Amino acid sequence: MLIIPLSDKPKRRFPYITVLLILLHIGIFFYFQHSKQQKYMQAVSLARSSGLLQIEQQAYLEYLQRHHRTIPALLQDTQKPAAIFQHLMQDDQFQAGLRQHILIPPADPRFADWSPKRKAFEEKLNQSLVYRFGYSPARKNYLSITTYMFFHDDLLLLVANMLFLWFVGSWIEIDIGRILFLGIYLVTGAFAGLSFGFMYPLSQGPLLGASGAIAGLMGTYLLIYCNKKINVLCSLGFCSRYTMVFGWFLFPFWLSKEVYLFVNTSTPQTSSSHIGGLLAGLVVGLIFRTHEGKQAAKKAQKERDSETGVGVQIQPSLVSDQDIKMLGKLSPKEAEQLRTEIQKALQDDPDNLVELARLFHLDKCNPTGDQFHKTAGKLLGQLAEQENFQDLYTYFYKYKKISATPRLQPSVMLALAEIHIRSDQTTEAAHFLLLLLKKRPQYPGLPSCLFALAMAYREQNNEKRATQCFQLICKKYPQTIICQQAEDMLTMPHNIAV
Repeated sequence: MLIIPLSDKPKRRFPYITVLLILLHIGIFFYFQHSKQQKYMQAVSLARSSGLLQIEQQAYLEYLQRHHRTIPALLQDTQKPAAIFQHLMQDDQFQAGLRQHILIPPADPRFADWSPKRKAFEEKLNQSLVYRFGYSPARKNYLSITTYMFFHDDLLLLVANMLFLWFVGSWIEIDIGRILFLGIYLVTGAFAGLSFGFMYPLSQGPLLGASGAIAGLMGTYLLIYCNKKINVLCSLGFCSRYTMVFGWFLFPFWLSKEVYLFVNTSTPQTSSSHIGGLLAGLVVGLIFRTHEGKQAAKKAQKERDSETGVGVQIQPSLVSDQDIKMLGKLSPKEAEQLRTEIQKALQDDPDNLVELARLFHLDKCNPTGDQFHKTAGKLLGQLAEQENFQDLYTYFYKYKKISATPRLQPSVMLALAEIHIRSDQTTEAAHFLLLLLKKRPQYPGLPSCLFALAMAYREQNNEKRATQCFQLICKKYPQTIICQQAEDMLTMPHNIAV
């Protein structure tokens, strides 16, 4: 099943960065698999042919005996040199002792033979992408803290990570934007690597995989969307359906994946990077949620302030009383001269509301002329675009009073409908929405505004009108998210919906 997250925002984004990251991971994996295996086997072959493996294997046996540790049966199997060397490389304490010349000190007779062979082996090993770009705390290759998250050495882990990158990453990218999403991915991934290095400073690693970065995305996702309903499109190819799910529904699946990897992986210590990434993501999510709360509070305050003047005939704030009186006393010659000056100012700044308002009061002397309708349309359109609802309301009714047949843009009709819905003037709001339905039934934002009107009718206990609105949404906009919501409202008892 294909699951595609959707955004309710007017400007929907396609998750290009998420798709690019997925393709990048897959491409690197298939190239890296061949390169890694080839270079690594060359390094092991060099260790075996040069005698390095025999020297370090003997030193390892001495190390185990000195620390009273059990000698693995693998070390006695001479037919598996690669497996033996892999076992030696994964013992971080042993490797640390070799690097510090503790297990084979300069006074040891073997040192003169071992040191150049070890150096040659390290050079060969570093030619492999896994050691060049994977993060190894013991090697202190800190630059790889930003590259390790793009490499995988296990197909199952790659598939699991890419699935969660698509589900979680695409939604975050769609909702908050590409640059911020990429920043979260890189920052939480880097913090995950640092967490691994802090917990296991002697680890040879190399640490590979996007699990830490994806854990960071999951942390951010949980804090921002946990209790929100997410719109998704579920498709089987031959049929599809829009539905809504709670944001936390992905977390149990991700946690199950983490538990499975912890139990079945040969390096469970990498879970420390996942925990670090998750914590970093939670911090980022907390910052976003706090910011979102402040923005919502500001928006609510702005709406309350804008609604203060709704329904009350007040003087426009764009032009003072004195200026309006002065404009009405101008001679035709003076009016034409002023119009030229205003039009010149509008050429430099076409969205200047004050100049548009002055031009409105000049042109209203000829209310039947096309120029007056053009100026009024431009002014109202700019007020709607800038969400200046108080002046939009006032100038619309002045325009309506002067002209019996006002010419309104779709954006203006939608904005006026929203203003009247907020002030519980549902009859007037319905008038604008019906006009818009006739002219532009597919205009963006219209279905959501119809839904808001239906909810306003319900708050007024006008269930008949509310039902008509919900049914109209289902008829006009089938197979959409807003249709699903309307269907839910139709089946939901009125007292619960309110």
